[in-house]
Amino acid sequence: MKQPNILITLALAAGFFCNAGWQSSLQAVTTISSGHADIFEVEYVTLDENTGQPLTVPELHLGVHTDTGHSEPADVILELGQAAFRSTANFAAPISGLLGADAWILPADLQEASDLGVIEGGVAKAGFPNSNAVTFTLTGAGANNPGNFVLFTASHAIRLSTTEDVVGANTFSITAGHIHYNWGFSAPGTYTFDLKASYTDATFGLLESATETFTFNVIPEPSSGALLLAGFAAVLAVRRMRR
Repeated sequence: MKQPNILITLALAAGFFCNAGWQSSLQAVTTISSGHADIFEVEYVTLDENTGQPLTVPELHLGVHTDTGHSEPADVILELGQAAFRSTANFAAPISGLLGADAWILPADLQEASDLGVIEGGVAKAGFPNSNAVTFTLTGAGANNPGNFVLFTASHAIRLSTTEDVVGANTFSITAGHIHYNWGFSAPGTYTFDLKASYTDATFGLLESATETFTFNVIPEPSSGALLLAGFAAVLAVRRMRR
């Protein structure tokens, strides 16, 4: 299993802080480490966001939604600290096999997540005209992902999984407006995932969102977390400038 390269991270951080032009990009990045967040939220959009006029064809928009508003995935770092580290002994195979004996996990149980002070991570659909299924598809995982990832239900059914940069379970659907899952990571470091959403509209047929990249920062301890975060913000700044 790959280990996080601290030297590369430090170099990224150093380069980032030396370039004054990137300071505003760092400030624009939102780090979410606690509280409620629909990490994957897809909106059914019927109005042009610039003009307010009706769209000819509705659009699907993927984002990250918290109690304070909606953010673009490219502008967000979702952070898991030491409070999320736990044993996987009570999780069914193959989840425990993918994550190892101990892993960083955002629990599906909201009270448990709140007590730990970690993200209460959900998946949601908003603004859809009916309860028909919306499908989320994992199209890729970052080449430098340091470990494995599993998204799974409270009853231990796997929804998505990756083994480093290799995608395993790649699609799932929801009909309810809001569902909470367990988000598990086997090693510290930065993870990126490319995701899109789709929905079959009764009038307009198949609708698909743009593919968005979501970034997770899994930190082993506070002392190294700040350094990792700075490096990850630099990577995000570059990605956002290229959009």
